[in-house]
Amino acid sequence: MKRLDTRKPNFAREFSAILKKRASFRAEVEEKIPSLFAAVEKKEVAALLKFARKFDGFKGRAEDLKVSAQEINSSLKALSPAQAEAIALAAKRIWKFHRRQLPKNYRLAEKGAVLEERWVPLRRVGLYIPAGKAPLASTVLMTAIPARLAGVKEIALATPSSAAGQIHPAILFAARLAGISEIYRVGGAHAIAALALGAGPIHKVDKIFGPGGVWVSAAKVYAQSRGLCGIDTLAGPSEIMVLADGSAPPQFAAADLAAQLEHGPDSWAFLLCSSQNYLDQVLSRQKIDGKNLVLVLVRGRKEMIELANRVAPEHLELHLEKPEAALGQLTAAPAIFLGPYSPVAAGDYVAGPNHSLPTAGRAAFDSPLGVWDFMKRQSIVSLSAEKL
Repeated sequence: MKRLDTRKPNFAREFSAILKKRASFRAEVEEKIPSLFAAVEKKEVAALLKFARKFDGFKGRAEDLKVSAQEINSSLKALSPAQAEAIALAAKRIWKFHRRQLPKNYRLAEKGAVLEERWVPLRRVGLYIPAGKAPLASTVLMTAIPARLAGVKEIALATPSSAAGQIHPAILFAARLAGISEIYRVGGAHAIAALALGAGPIHKVDKIFGPGGVWVSAAKVYAQSRGLCGIDTLAGPSEIMVLADGSAPPQFAAADLAAQLEHGPDSWAFLLCSSQNYLDQVLSRQKIDGKNLVLVLVRGRKEMIELANRVAPEHLELHLEKPEAALGQLTAAPAIFLGPYSPVAAGDYVAGPNHSLPTAGRAAFDSPLGVWDFMKRQSIVSLSAEKL
């Protein structure tokens, strides 16, 4: 945990160091990605199986990588009625929100000329679903539903399995609800390599979507830098920033900070407040574990907003009086939650907007995942001889 005060002369230096640390990959990870890709490119499924056995605990053969239709269809039986109902409700709300994102073609007709722009779906995409402390069924829905709405014909999903080769039924049920039937038991950077290059039963994709830790993020960057495929963004490790003026209960901020840090040891949580007493109350309300918890005492709302725009956090909660008044000044955060009764957890699972968001400052130039990310634009020019 780090406690800072914007009034202190060393604040700028310390805060810059924190942001630099947040935005960087570990050097030892970046150095190993090229050799991993080279192995998958050269030996394909043999290398993929080697990495899957080493890092995922996979014990099967190449033909066992793909999940059977029977396993997908039986996933509902392995869930409680409450679990299935919750996933179905989330799917319904995500469909409803994202359906409005479908872009429109346009056509400009002149004498002797027709100029058009049209949107077409990508041919084949890969969805990466991490398997951390809990099954990320919500991430399946947040990536697969926009892909389906965009009209993508081929959607491959990769997710790590347990040592016994099983994938959590919640992930399979969510995939089934979204109409995804091509699912592979493989995770980590080697899954990204397989999707980007093609390996054994996994055919090469045009673009990879989905969050992940430092290995997955580094692999996605490498795949794009080599021109193997496109990527959505770098979504992870997760992060939250709470702006508070002391008007909301401190236990709410404490719970939301703790919930975000539970995602993993590399997650980030920032709390900016103009009251030292409030910062102390937040810490006293709940034990918040995390090396990347940053508490900042600021002079007032204006300074909070300036720092929020500089940090460009993945999730931004406004525990402020009249939070709507701050919206026009907040230009960077991709997902903003107004008031203490709009927690990030609601947005992560069931509110409807997409929870696949840019992290590590990339929100300054990037946006939440949407239907348009699974499409591309084409311009069409038709000229007559006279016009030419």
